[in-house]
Amino acid sequence: MRIRLIILLAALVCLQSSYAKQKKIKTGVWYGSFQLSETAQLPFLFEVKKQKKKREMYIINGDERILLDDIKGQGDSLFIQFPAFASEFRVQVKNKKNISGRWYNHAKKGNYYLPFEGTFGIEERYPQGDPNFNVGGKWEVTFDYKTEPEKAIGVFSTVVSSFDKSGFSSNRVTGTFLTETGDYRYLEGAVLADSLYLSTFDGSHAFLFSAHFSNDTLWGEFRSGSHYKTEWFAVKNENVKLGDPDSLTYLVSEEPIHFSLPNVDGGNYTYPNETTKGKVTLIQIMGTWCPNCLDESNYLRGLKAEHGDDLEIIAVTYETQKTSEGRINKVKTYKENLNLDYTFLVGGTACKSCATEMFSMLNEIISFPTVLFIDKKGEVRKIHTGFSGPGTGDYYSDFVTKTDSFVKSLINE
Repeated sequence: MRIRLIILLAALVCLQSSYAKQKKIKTGVWYGSFQLSETAQLPFLFEVKKQKKKREMYIINGDERILLDDIKGQGDSLFIQFPAFASEFRVQVKNKKNISGRWYNHAKKGNYYLPFEGTFGIEERYPQGDPNFNVGGKWEVTFDYKTEPEKAIGVFSTVVSSFDKSGFSSNRVTGTFLTETGDYRYLEGAVLADSLYLSTFDGSHAFLFSAHFSNDTLWGEFRSGSHYKTEWFAVKNENVKLGDPDSLTYLVSEEPIHFSLPNVDGGNYTYPNETTKGKVTLIQIMGTWCPNCLDESNYLRGLKAEHGDDLEIIAVTYETQKTSEGRINKVKTYKENLNLDYTFLVGGTACKSCATEMFSMLNEIISFPTVLFIDKKGEVRKIHTGFSGPGTGDYYSDFVTKTDSFVKSLINE
């Protein structure tokens, strides 16, 4: 008995010692980088703040700030969870100004991670320099032009920062790429001489773009993490347009929309039902791993708050977790963390063919997210494919204005 007590006391002393030696990192702006290949590094900025005796981290992408407040420390290690996505940092604190480790994305197959380094006190994603061309404006973009060309629109603007010595010129750039099925969210970078560099990191995607300007054309490379690389080119075109997102997905039969799926509370939810009868209903086909879906969910949260009981919103999710229990738990956490006051159901695994099979009255689910707008009579009035979020500027503002007006008109019918 005495030996057991001594062992227990020794274990408690070791545990207390471990927490007593827990290393702290400085508050302020940090420079982070991922090693995507032997030669390619993705830079981003983050800020560490102290709130009520604990640390918080904010990932910075242009105007975007992503709060990470689930930070656990043990000895010289930090474990930092993302609130919406199934990903995390596992890092070692070398000293107050330097950390290193890995970022794990559990939504991807296998043990997917990117090597990570963090350095305190560097407050620019890319260095200062003189641009040799004006990147501001709209660009007609073609990704993967050698094999499967995909059209996109690049929208960029230069930004004067507090670090610029001159108030009338800057090599800093913000903007994004829009495609017919969504956008690349908040990109931030710089023009250095004849080269453009852009990057973003949001906890789900790590995107790195580089391009060289020659003969009025940008010739570029795009990397997504360490697993994907392709080439692209772009020319300026202020009149460039993409396909109408309200016409890409459409009804191919008169089969009524009907499903019965598990909800996050452990029961089943059947559509249509008495609650949706005589109400305007939006069905959001999405996944919690999808950043464009996250932007759309934030928009729908405001729409639901504005219209209350006059509007029903049902999210049917397709998830990466292997088990039903895992998918339900992930969706429940997503709903709670984003404070989303509408119905969430689990449709199945994360594949567009699975969603197409369930919604067989549609031609095809070609993008997560896709939203069905259903009137009080239960008829589909519009289907919106993809989502161009706040990182797209005027495109997002235009979408919000038109969608707000359309939903109000349905409610007033």
